[in-house]
Parts: sequence; structure tokens; C-alpha cells
Amino acid sequence: MSNETPMINILTYQLPYKLTNQIYNEYQSRLKEATYLIENYKTYSALSQHIETVELFLSLSIFHKRVITNLDGAVKFYGTVTKKGQTDTIQIGGYKMTGDEKNKILAVVMNYNQLLEKFSIPPVVMEYFETREFLKKLIVYKSEIENDNNNQKPKREKGNQDNQEDDFDIPF
Repeated sequence: MSNETPMINILTYQLPYKLTNQIYNEYQSRLKEATYLIENYKTYSALSQHIETVELFLSLSIFHKRVITNLDGAVKFYGTVTKKGQTDTIQIGGYKMTGDEKNKILAVVMNYNQLLEKFSIPPVVMEYFETREFLKKLIVYKSEIENDNNNQKPKREKGNQDNQEDDFDIPF
């Protein structure tokens, strides 16, 4: 992964500088802590062969917390205010949000949630306060993936390519 652009950079591309800085700082801090925990505590050693996957999930979880959750909150706030206030535009600070903008934001949130679902990533993995909690959730998720892979239906024949698009392999 060293020759590739880090996921955190891809996720924060073209976000406002202040938000990008907050996300990047949290990522660096949590990554340092996660690496230390994985290397020094037996509880987290199940992730030692999957550091790149931990980095990807950490990036995604911080993006989820700092961006997606706030966008979802804005959509819900808009819905509540416009329903009760009989208006089609709300002002948040110096920003005026219209119904069209709310729909665009809603589409982003829905597409994000569809991607999580498509790759079988449960939203609960994204919800944590401490890095230790995040790592424990990843270990549980990893074991669920491994159990599902062990109980999977027989492999498809090479000539049968039906629904190949729906087969994804989480790198655990």
C-alpha cells in the first residue's frame, strides 16, 4: 500500500481545510494507538496480519463520524424544521440550505450507506469512542467474515460468471 494514495487522502480530497485537518489528525493519532495496541497486546494480535485493512476501516470510520454523520444530521434537521416551520429554506450560520441541496446531501448519504451494505460492512463497526473499542469491533467483524467464508456455498464453476459483481472479498 506504500505506493498507493492513502485512503484517508482520497476520502478528504476537496473537503474544507479545517475539516480535512481534523480528520487527518484524528486518523494519525488513532492509527498510532491502534498500531501500538496490535503490536503489544495479545487481545488485538488477530489484526497483526491485517494492518492495511485496519488502516482502511479506520479511515472510513473517521470519515463516517466527521462527514457522513453530520450530513445525515443536516438532512434530518432540515426535514424537522421545514415540516414544523412551513418553509423550504433554512439558514445555518451564514449558509442557506434549500430542498434541492437537502436532496443532494441525502443522495450522498444514501449512496454511502448502499456502499457499506454492498461490501457487507455493518455500520456498528463505524461507531466507537475509543480506539480499543474500534479494534475489538474489527476483530468481531473479522471472525464473522471468516465464519461466513467457512460456511459459504460451494465455489462456482469457472465458466459461470453470473453475479460475479456481487462477490467481494474483504481482506481479512
